[in-house]
Amino acid sequence: MSNRFFDPKYLKGDQYNNADKLAARIRLHRDYTVPTIDIWDWFFTIALAEAPEEARLLEVGTGRGDVWQRNAARVPAGWQMTLTDFSAGMIADNQKHLGELAQRMSYDVLDVQNIPFADDSFDVIFANYMLYHVPDLAKGVAELRRVLKPGGVLFAMTNGANHMRELYEFSAIVDPSIDPAAIFSLRTFSSQNGTATLGAAFSDVRYTPFESALVVDAAQPILDYVASMMTIPGETFVGEKEAALRARLEERIAAEGHIRIEKESGLFIAR
Repeated sequence: MSNRFFDPKYLKGDQYNNADKLAARIRLHRDYTVPTIDIWDWFFTIALAEAPEEARLLEVGTGRGDVWQRNAARVPAGWQMTLTDFSAGMIADNQKHLGELAQRMSYDVLDVQNIPFADDSFDVIFANYMLYHVPDLAKGVAELRRVLKPGGVLFAMTNGANHMRELYEFSAIVDPSIDPAAIFSLRTFSSQNGTATLGAAFSDVRYTPFESALVVDAAQPILDYVASMMTIPGETFVGEKEAALRARLEERIAAEGHIRIEKESGLFIAR
């Protein structure tokens, strides 16, 4: 079993050296999620209701910045935003993706386990879909608490223990290093355990689920997603492996009309 999904060197050097592989995964969610409520619209509406209109905001694990691109017209004029990632390549792609909006942002490359800001620096922190990658999660959470002002608020999206299990099972067909059961057991920050994890540093932790699924009626988007998740060094997703998985997917789509992949995701709000 490989734990590459939790290996910082692999994540920085392969998965998140730029936004290409992440973009393939985002497309699947964007095009095939039901119901058709955009998750970043949903997230930002909650954030606007919970966060002050005047705020210093830190985002860790900013990725390519989809939450900002989607909500550019709704960003409060009083927010001063610092967007960070552990990957310089991801920061560069973020700036390209956000275009003019990037001019409002400050950027930094950092490790959430060692945040280079003073205590009580920020009113708001976004830490979406990234805490499960942190090797020393307790230290990372403590750092977030340290740089958050008293009365400040942390928003942290994550996935549950069974999030997209069907897709990981498809991935295991072509990449034997993927063990779906082991991956889910190693998910250190999930819908199930996030309250306890954040509760070690925050006194008030709330969780709101985002209920949705993928309903996919074509094989190619799933193949693109699986290709983005290949973990074997030097491995490519071509030839017999791709053909075998394509045949499996197309057979199921022909029989059922689509492939349904259950999602388990939600938002923690901590103070």
